[in-house]
Amino acid sequence: MDLVLIGTFETASGAEAAEERMKALKTLAEAEWSDDAWHSSVERMPEAIVDELIKLNLPTMGRYDVDNYAFEHSVERDATIVRIATEESEIQGFLKVMLQLGARVQVFSRHEWNEDGTPRTGADS
Repeated sequence: MDLVLIGTFETASGAEAAEERMKALKTLAEAEWSDDAWHSSVERMPEAIVDELIKLNLPTMGRYDVDNYAFEHSVERDATIVRIATEESEIQGFLKVMLQLGARVQVFSRHEWNEDGTPRTGADS
């Protein structure tokens, strides 16, 4: 889908906290994703995931929210802004982290919109 999420935080420390949590979730998801049990149809989250989510103070995160951090995405931070780019359409895990930390979030498709907020034209594509 080529989505962009832009979270604007009140402070740089809020943006930094979001970036740090997302890095931790990526590491956690990649470690668990390589385990065949993670692919099973069992809906329960492994205890290691639950424990880490508690440590990260992310109680609203579910198994599938964590899953998405194992897929290709990028996270960039500049002062109070966190920018995420992903091809995935399931973005709830990214939204939960940013919203829990107080961000105002904008989401758009790069297929339809330019980074400056203007609509793409045929020449832009």
